[in-house]
This record gives sequence, C-alpha cells and structure tokens, in this order.
Amino acid sequence: MDLNCDDNIEEVRVSNLESVIHRDVEVLSTNSIVDQLESRLFVGEVVKSVEDAYILYCNYGHAKGLSVKKGDQRYFPGTNELQAKEFECSCEGSKDEKRSNAQIPVYLRPTSRSKCKAKLRITRQRGGEWTVGRFVMEHNHEMLAADQRHLLRSSRNISYAQKSILESMVNSGITVSNAVSYMINEAQGPQNLSFIRKDAYDYLGRIKKQTKVENGDASALLHHFINKSNKESNFYWNVQLDDDNRVMNFFLRDSRCEVDYEFFGDILSVDTTYRTNRYNLICAPFVGINQHRQNVMFGLAFMSDETESSFEWLFKTFLDSMNGKQPETIFTDQSQEMMNAIETIFPHSHHRLCQWHINQNAPSHLGSLNGDSSFKRLWNKCMTHCESEEEFESTWSIIIDEYTLSGHKWLNGMYTLRYKWATAFSNHKFSARLLATSRSEVTNAVLKRSSNSAISLYDFVVNYEKIQQSWREKEKAEDTRCHHKKASTMLKNNPMLNSAADVYTLTVYKLFELEFINSLNMRFIEMPLDFSAVILYFKVKSHDENSRVRHVLFNKETTEVKCSCQKFESMGILCKHILMVFNFMNVNYIPKPYLKKRWMKIAKNRVLVDDFCQQESGSGQESEMVFVNQLMRSTYNLTMRCKSNGDARNKLTEIVEGVREQIDELFEKLKLDDNGIQEENMVDEMVVRNPPQVKSRGITNKNIQRHWDDKSKKRKGKGKVHSSRDARCGKRKGQSSQASQCMNIQEVDHAQQLPNLNVPPSWTSQSEVNQFEGLL
Repeated sequence: MDLNCDDNIEEVRVSNLESVIHRDVEVLSTNSIVDQLESRLFVGEVVKSVEDAYILYCNYGHAKGLSVKKGDQRYFPGTNELQAKEFECSCEGSKDEKRSNAQIPVYLRPTSRSKCKAKLRITRQRGGEWTVGRFVMEHNHEMLAADQRHLLRSSRNISYAQKSILESMVNSGITVSNAVSYMINEAQGPQNLSFIRKDAYDYLGRIKKQTKVENGDASALLHHFINKSNKESNFYWNVQLDDDNRVMNFFLRDSRCEVDYEFFGDILSVDTTYRTNRYNLICAPFVGINQHRQNVMFGLAFMSDETESSFEWLFKTFLDSMNGKQPETIFTDQSQEMMNAIETIFPHSHHRLCQWHINQNAPSHLGSLNGDSSFKRLWNKCMTHCESEEEFESTWSIIIDEYTLSGHKWLNGMYTLRYKWATAFSNHKFSARLLATSRSEVTNAVLKRSSNSAISLYDFVVNYEKIQQSWREKEKAEDTRCHHKKASTMLKNNPMLNSAADVYTLTVYKLFELEFINSLNMRFIEMPLDFSAVILYFKVKSHDENSRVRHVLFNKETTEVKCSCQKFESMGILCKHILMVFNFMNVNYIPKPYLKKRWMKIAKNRVLVDDFCQQESGSGQESEMVFVNQLMRSTYNLTMRCKSNGDARNKLTEIVEGVREQIDELFEKLKLDDNGIQEENMVDEMVVRNPPQVKSRGITNKNIQRHWDDKSKKRKGKGKVHSSRDARCGKRKGQSSQASQCMNIQEVDHAQQLPNLNVPPSWTSQSEVNQFEGLL
C-alpha cells in the first residue's frame, strides 16, 4: 500500500463523518430536515448556482427517500448562456419501448419510472440571479425507508479521499471487493459510506479505460510527464517523434535521480537487451550503485531502434538532464552503434563491455577450442587476471601463436576492443570491480516481474516509478541503520577497524574487514631502494604457495601508498597487501586520501539532498500532501470532540458550510478547478500518436549452451527458464544466472588463480619508481 494510505484512511473517516453532519440525521428528525430544505426551494427563493441547486435538491431527495436526475435546460436565444434548468424525480417519464428489435425490447431489466411529475425548475434573467421558478412536491410512488436511502443513485458519490484510498489499496494488490469491505467497516456500516461496490468497480474501470483508447497511450504518457513537471520543478523528460507524430524514443528522470547521479554517477550501467511492452520497444534503464552497494536508478528510456542516431539522442538527452556530468566508467553490452555513440557523447568516460555477454558469445566463434582447458585458462587470464598491459600482451601472444589463430576474425576483433573488456587496461579506473552489466540485468528482471508484453507505456512508467520508490525506501532504511548503528568489529579495540566502522556504511565495512583479516595471512619482504630513503618497496605474498606476488610502494612521510593489484583504484577500498604494510609501519587509521566518500555514511551531502527535496515539494512551501494530512488530522480531532454534543455539532456544521461557500467564491474568482490546478492543454493542441509496432531483431528463444561452464551439465534442468535474450551479444535464458556468474567472478581472489612467482615486478624499474616518486 502507498505510504500515504494511512493518511487517506483518516481522510475517509473525516469524509464519512462530514457526510453524516451534512445530512443532520442525528441532529434533526426526518420531517424537520424535509421542512428546512423545502423552505429553501419555494418559488422565488434565490440559489447561488446551478450546481448549488442540484446539490440542494439531491439533499432534499435523500431526506424524502427519492432519487433525482438532471432534466431539460434552455438557453438565451442566439447564445450558449443558460437561462433555465430543471431537476426531476428519477421516476419521471416511462420506459422507452420504441427501442426494440423484432418485438424484443432492448432493455429487459425492470423499470422504476412511473410518470412522476415532481420537479424543480430554476430560472434567471440575463445577467441576473438564479431563482426557483417551479417546485412540484407531489409524488405518485412510495419513498424508500431511512435504512435504504444510501442506495439511491443521487445520494451516492465517491469523494476525493475515497477515490484516493481505493486506488492506493487496489494498486497495492488488494482486490476491489476487499477494499470496499474495509471502507465499509471503517465507516461503521454501508449507510455511511456514500457509495456501493458497483460504483467502486465503475470508477476504477473508467480510470483503466482512459489510458487504453486509440492513440491515447502516448497522450496519457505525455500528460503524466506534464503533471509531474508541474508538481516537481526538477523533473526532466524528453520525447522524440517521427514525421507522423508517433513516439519513437523517450527519456525521463525525476529530481531524486539527479541527486543520486551527483553522488554516485561515477559508475553507469546501460543494458538495451530488454523488451516488454505492447509496442516491443527497447527498455533502457540507467542504473548505478549507491553507498550501500544497492541498485540506484538514474533514469529510464524507451527506444524504437538501436541505430547510432537513436543512441546519440539518448545519451545526449541523459547528459543534458545531468548538467553535462559524464560517468567515469560506463558498462554496456557489445553493440557497435552504442560504442560509436558513447565515443561521441561520452569522450571522457571509460567504456567497458559486459564480460558475461562476451563469454556467452565466444563459444559460437571458437569451435573446437571450446573443449580445450588450456585455451580456456589463457582466455580467462586475459579477461580478468592480467595485472598489466605487458602481461596481457604476452598472454595474448601465447594464445595466437600456440593455436595458430593469427587469421581468426572474431579474436582479432576482440583484440581491437581489448581496452573495453580486459581488466588489465581498466583497473586504474574506478568501476566498483564490476565486470558486467549485471546491475542492469537485475533491474530488468524486477521490471519484468511488474509488467507483461501487453502493458501500455503509461502503465509501465507508473510501475517503474513504484519500483523506484520502493528502492528508495530500502535505501532510506539502510541509511537509518547505518546512522544509528555501528558495525560490530571482528577484532575488538583494533584502531584500524574501529576507524573504518565509524566512516564506512555497514555493507562496505564488511568488505573492508574481510581485506583486513586476510592481511593477517600475508608475508612480505622489504626491498631496498638505493635512490630514496623515504619510499619503501615491499614484495607481499600470501602464505598460500600458489598466490601471486604483489608490489607495494609506501611513502613514510605522507603515508601515501600504491599496490600493483590496483584494488583501491578500481574498488575504492584498500587491499589486504596495503593493510599489511600499514600494520607493519604502525599506521593505525585509514589516511584521508584513501577514504572514498561514495562508500561512506556521509556519502550524500545532506544539505544538498534537503534542498532538492524542498524544491520537489514546491520551492520550500508545504506540499499538497502535507497540507492535506495536517488539515485532515485537525478536522478529524475537531469532529470527534463535537460528536457527542448537539450544539457543538450544529456549530461545526454551520462553520463548515460557511467555509465551503467562501472557498467556492474564491475558486470562482480564480477560475480554477476544484483542485486549484490549471489544466495543461499543450498535448491536446497536437495529436501525439502511439509508437509503431517494432519488429524484433535477433530475438531467439533458444538457450545458448554454456560450453565453458564445467558444471553446466550437472546443473542442466535445475534452473528456472527466464525470458529469451538477444543473440547478437550472446543472450541466453536465465538472467539470474548472469548475475550469479558475475558475482562469482568478482569474488574470485586473483592472487589464488594464477600461480606466477616469477612475474617481473612492475614497480622495480627505475623509470616507473621515479614516476611514482614524482606523484608522491
């Protein structure tokens, strides 16, 4: 249920009690009410407006036990200005038997019409006041009893508060029947609810139908964007139309996305392999990672094709919405059109290709090499285990020479793209140690669960906003947990762990603590440097004989440090090799340069976040919901105080009626609707058509064999099959498998994969050490 559902429930209670007050059932007898209302309907009495006269006659009908309807009306000659209006008893006239076919009446249901003559007519002179011109009180039928009057059609009305809570409960998965039952219970009986179950079904059906008319989906979507822009000053959206005014591409992000991108926009993941809507458009969520290593949304886009021009429009729109800030690293699947667009729009970002997609695509190009374990080991080393460009080039040369692959087209193409997928060329860039677009894949899986292939764009965007809100609630809960709790350290009273627990979020601290504990399993050799007495050089290795030697440089004066594994550069937390050196050198805290703010509890500038939230709620003023909630509570408390005293109830009723008249006069002057919001008509001025049906390219339902998974045969048949993937980037069923595989890759300890104690140390050459010394 929505967060404001409790407040809406309280508003419904106020609405129900208010309706009881208006009817005065408990204050006056039925005859007294009828007499009072009849006195206001005598011929010659002044009424404020047509609507006021209708409400007055409806109240009269409810008190008498009859239903009323709107009748004929007359205009001043030659104008559209109303001169007279009639309201009639619902039993007026007789059933229309002319509408028949072969002597069979069209409507076979019983009729309530009895040619009743009761009516109310109001008239006015041009420019004058409305007055009662005729009031016929005699009826030729029986009136309903008091306990049945709530069923009268003219007495039934779903208030704004009731509509709000109905929508909230139904959108939360509660059935309409159960929602109405709950509201009946809250109103203390159906007679106090002011509507019946059929009214609720009809209202919700109308809402659903409004977004599913011909060419109405695109218009409903644009109206949604405009309404969001009116309520949220920093809401950003952009739509690209074709020559026929059909929606081709669109992008949206709210103000919170801009805030999140400001703090966590160093990593961006974009995946365009997901299609799920009635137009088969490409869904492209922009996803990042927050300080708790949770997924965070930066925006959502839909595209009709995957051309270079479409990607350029998309990335340029995203960049404009984020004030031109480019990500440090951007992950995508392997698409030449996307790579060209990224090179144009994000020239300062490091583009990384999804290793999972590459590994899934590789078997279809490697033939008999798929079964060669030695080739597989060398390939995996090139992918993730080479720590320098020289080591990568050496390993790649072994692959090409030993297997005679100098003319292999696919491998030559992958070598050209080596800077985008091999970690040896990217570990110096921050990437949170991601190797794939698994973050986007998880997002796609969540979006899929809340949609289907027949869903409209409008409904999809609404579902996306709900998912986004739920993620933000989880982030808020984790923020609260981090600010009110401190992580429990494995080694009590250890200054390094205590300092880390004070600054890092709970999730990141656990990663740091694991590195610290592993550092206790390190051994090292201090190597002398003849040219410097300030910089110390260490060779660090685990007690595991198969582990790799790491090279650490440490500045004794500034405590600056650098390790050949480059974990801090790529992950943002210190590695176990550096922590071992810190422990040896009596450095009992994390130096400030090595505290990456994006992983800290104070990752977000709270002042800036509060400013954005204030803008979102209306430039520092109280938001509409805050106003409604506060006034609703005050009204409810006042009503409960007055309910047991007749004089107090009469006084409260008088005050409410007086305030209603003043509000009506105010809105009449302002010429606004009941909600005080002017209508936006810019979409109505131009017909915006729905997107065309896009034909899928390369979509397959075939499950690509995982040739390189040693345990794939054992797992066969155990996993649940998910949606199909795009064959051009090696798409297969089972998005969760990708996420699991990527996590396994990230959790692998590189030091234990490739035993190589004779690798030339990358920090021992004089030129490199001099360069590092210059940085220090």
